[in-house]
Amino acid sequence: NMFEPLKETVDLLSTYGHEMPEEIHLQLHDLPEHWNSTKKLCLLVKQNVAPLQANEANTILKKCQ
Repeated sequence: NMFEPLKETVDLLSTYGHEMPEEIHLQLHDLPEHWNSTKKLCLLVKQNVAPLQANEANTILKKCQ
């Protein structure tokens, strides 16, 4: 959804004779897939880091007590 306004803007510009390079069109086509991959990677990293965060939180809690 967040890339649709960009596509609409490029289409509007082309309506008024301002053509974008083919590279821009390819990027707009590929960006949603790359964004989804990045979000999946973020979730995976968050899952992998969760035990380390919990351990560190326990260490800090023990130091405070």
